[in-house]
Amino acid sequence: MVRTRNKAHMVAIVGLALSFAACLTVRVDRDVRRVDAYFDRAAKEISSLENADSAHRRRPHRLCVLVYDADEGTVVRVSLPLWLVNLGLDLGMRADADGHDFDARKRYDFEWKAVKDLDRYGRGLLVSVEEGEDRVLVWLK
Repeated sequence: MVRTRNKAHMVAIVGLALSFAACLTVRVDRDVRRVDAYFDRAAKEISSLENADSAHRRRPHRLCVLVYDADEGTVVRVSLPLWLVNLGLDLGMRADADGHDFDARKRYDFEWKAVKDLDRYGRGLLVSVEEGEDRVLVWLK
């Protein structure tokens, strides 16, 4: 009986981990020579999303991030579902309210409520940052 229960728990944990892994997409390209091509492609996608849904009627379902680190010569692309982002934000807010200090506020001047419910912004660009040669795009689709 105990072994069967342990096996069931293990199967549930592995199934949950695999479902989270299937939702998250991360790609790292090294020694990138044509960085502009990545950002031009992303800009076209963002523009298309904004034009197709200018009234913000369709709720976004994914958060996408594109980062270029000039020192490393790498482009990192991340895409994850908003429900997973919101789950992480909820956990962070609860931990912060319970007194667990992640130094997020001190280190990054971070306010949990400011990024809660990102889908209210609609599909399109959230953040664009260029510092020196480094670049970051964050958008919802």
